[in-house]
Amino acid sequence: MQSKTNNTVSDKPYLNLLQKVDFNPIFIMGDHRSGTTLLYKLLVATECFNFVKAYHILKYDELLFNHINQTEEQAIQELAQLFKSLGISNRTIDKVIVTPNLPEEYGFIINNKTGKRAGLNPNNLPILKELCRKIQLVSDPDKPLLLKNPWDFPNYMYVKSVFPAAKFIFIHRNPIHIINSKLKAIRLMLSTRCEYTALISRDYRNILNQPLRHLISRILYSPYFNFALSKVTQKTVQFHHYYFNNIIYLPKTDYIYITYEQLCDAPKTTILKSLDFLKLKSKSNFDYESVIEPRPINLLPEVTKKYDKIFQKLEPYMREISGSYAEGYKEAKKYAEILGM
Repeated sequence: MQSKTNNTVSDKPYLNLLQKVDFNPIFIMGDHRSGTTLLYKLLVATECFNFVKAYHILKYDELLFNHINQTEEQAIQELAQLFKSLGISNRTIDKVIVTPNLPEEYGFIINNKTGKRAGLNPNNLPILKELCRKIQLVSDPDKPLLLKNPWDFPNYMYVKSVFPAAKFIFIHRNPIHIINSKLKAIRLMLSTRCEYTALISRDYRNILNQPLRHLISRILYSPYFNFALSKVTQKTVQFHHYYFNNIIYLPKTDYIYITYEQLCDAPKTTILKSLDFLKLKSKSNFDYESVIEPRPINLLPEVTKKYDKIFQKLEPYMREISGSYAEGYKEAKKYAEILGM
């Protein structure tokens, strides 16, 4: 048996085993803060899928070694002990409980390997393919592979071009609520050291380890400057315009879409609808409602003040996906008028 050392990439002797491994990817597609994590977690709970775990990200270079040498459970326990020693209990930004088996984004692997933004492209495609084959090899080979990475929401046509048989589950949320949630999450991440994210994200570690960059980021994304709202709105509008302008080119047999609001209001029905689209049946009796925790939206004052302008930029998308998003605009405008904004 090969021994592991800190200086050895343990999987190297076994990479040839990946050549014959096949996989059928299913992608959850949605913007950051749109509910992709909740959807991922609930779909994984059906026990129908293989998926990317926190363990896969943090032990990526020894996944094959651990599987073949039957040390996977030991590695997972060591990771759980690491989380405990660092005081990590949840993801901080959304209070999702952290375990080595927490479903995670493949984008972290791409970023950690390349140091670049985690959207899929020809240069990092081999990394994702290797990751997929590794997971299939160490998991149940008869299950399809479920993936998510919000950076590929405005990139799904490229994803489809390189994985022609791929299926997509799109999740939509009122994009103004997404903007609001993004601002809160970014500010929390910059004002508080999120130990779990620091473990899995090279980008985040780099920010924390560069005091001047960290300080400038905190200032720029503070409520005292228009930069944060402008930047986040620009990206969100760009992402949703991409979806709206390209969805007509995706065969309707290859995708389904749900909304975050539907998922929260009727989680079991929404999950079963997704499984039906994929021609799968749940293998568990999971209580989907048990993980739904209603939270008030509490729009930031700057978002409320600019709601009218933001809505105008997103109106075609909002009306197409859900009339309720457009109706919500009227209520928000009344609220803004009451506050004198």
